[in-house]
Amino acid sequence: MGTIRGFIHGWTLQSEDTHEERLAQIQSSVQGKGRSAASVLSDAVHANTSRDLGNLGSKLRVGSTMSNGSQEVQSIYVRPFHAAQIVEPRLSDAKISWWTTVCADDPLMRDLLKVWFRCEFQFSAVFQKDLFLEDLVAQKQDFCSSLLVNIVLAYACVCYPQFSNRVEYWNPNTLVYRFLAEAKRLWELQASEAQITTIQAGILFSVFHNLCGLDEIGQPYRVHSVVLAQKLRLLSKNSCGNDDPKRKGWAFTAWALYNWETLVSFSFMIPPSVKEPPDWPLPDPANDGGWYAEIWLKYPLVPDLQPTHLGHILRERARFRVIMNQYCDAAFSSEGTFSLDEAKRLHEQLKSWYGDLPEPLKPKTIALPGHFQLQGSDATLKRIIADAKKYLQTLIRLYYLRHGYEAMDLFMVIPLMLTGYDCINAILEETHEYRIETLRSTLILVAKGLHCQRHNHYLAEALFRVLRGRMRPQEVALLRSSMAFDDDRGEEKHDMVQAVRSRWPVTIVSKPENVNDHILTELVETYGSLSMEGNIQ
Repeated sequence: MGTIRGFIHGWTLQSEDTHEERLAQIQSSVQGKGRSAASVLSDAVHANTSRDLGNLGSKLRVGSTMSNGSQEVQSIYVRPFHAAQIVEPRLSDAKISWWTTVCADDPLMRDLLKVWFRCEFQFSAVFQKDLFLEDLVAQKQDFCSSLLVNIVLAYACVCYPQFSNRVEYWNPNTLVYRFLAEAKRLWELQASEAQITTIQAGILFSVFHNLCGLDEIGQPYRVHSVVLAQKLRLLSKNSCGNDDPKRKGWAFTAWALYNWETLVSFSFMIPPSVKEPPDWPLPDPANDGGWYAEIWLKYPLVPDLQPTHLGHILRERARFRVIMNQYCDAAFSSEGTFSLDEAKRLHEQLKSWYGDLPEPLKPKTIALPGHFQLQGSDATLKRIIADAKKYLQTLIRLYYLRHGYEAMDLFMVIPLMLTGYDCINAILEETHEYRIETLRSTLILVAKGLHCQRHNHYLAEALFRVLRGRMRPQEVALLRSSMAFDDDRGEEKHDMVQAVRSRWPVTIVSKPENVNDHILTELVETYGSLSMEGNIQ
């Protein structure tokens, strides 16, 4: 079971090149071709890269061709995603203060929503963007509500780099605290009402508590959303009338709930609470892109807008979640058995899914964080774990070269922690100095990523502490010398000032009975309070 879970959890590059040779290729190509190397970024959590990245040199040459293309197309490859601004005309006149008592600064709240839509919205995509914004502006409550707006704004606060204390969800002086408190107050009043917006808000409460390292506290919101969905028969296309906007909104939410429940099941190694996919059809974005809505990006000094291909992202993610759900149902059921035949069947489904990916999501063309969350694989089951570990390291380096780690991206902490945990274990077992140095290089990069992300959300703070606590003194010293840390007083200020209540196993666990040894709460209790000078193995 651990093998196939690792297969889905990681990603591979099937090639005869060694990992070190590939990294050398990347570094050489980046130095020689500059920004064009970014055109080959490819990756995805809970998935795998393919043989298309096997010949990385040929992919890097895509950048040379791209340099002759339009300036707007080049922008997504040569600039990080957070350099772009969302262009959304409906937000320009939106009176968001009508929906919340927390803040009267409409320009600020518009900026918050724009930053959130740029990246984090795509992680869960709990509602159809156009329907939400239309009701937001028109002050209608079919697909918008005060509850939903306040939890969205709370989430958006952690994405807003101008808020220096955005990680402090517990601080009453922060907007994130105030929006969250108002959302919780409204939830208590409205949770019994089976409304689409309440279901959507429940999912976002779950996501938000996850990024705070409080998934145990967020779980009741998620479970209640499933209960409300069952009351509405949300997953059935016969649950509402023929009114097109309503059907679109319901179908979109049904798939959002199914996708999130599947990801939670996979991440926490529990049976899925929603086992059957919605019977709402997912249209082809090439024929009906408006069904999904689009997010348009404006890069500096570029006159034209760039699409994120949101429709392709959401449709392919849903198709992938169906495969993932089948795995979770088989692997985490009470019987706890998962046969080789089942693993091979899922492997074939993944290969088919990958082969059918649309052009904007193929490795040679993807660039934005939302694209990075999707890829497939083509490798044998015997090699899958080793390959996934090797090339996961390559791909987090590529992400760093492409976007850096400073901007909020909840998705990224998952591959970072998986890689960091594996590097520490490998260092403890490795005897060759060259391999140790390679692993150290990756480990320090992972630590840098988590250290940057901890300024955005508290989950990264907890993960950084655990990773640092598991390091040997040699690696801690290297970490200390290679990064600009706060002074000792600053480090103490952030030393787990809030409790962590998380059942997330931070690494791949082969047997369910071993999960408790790797859940985040237990690891924080063991490693979270260690100082930079006091690590002991």
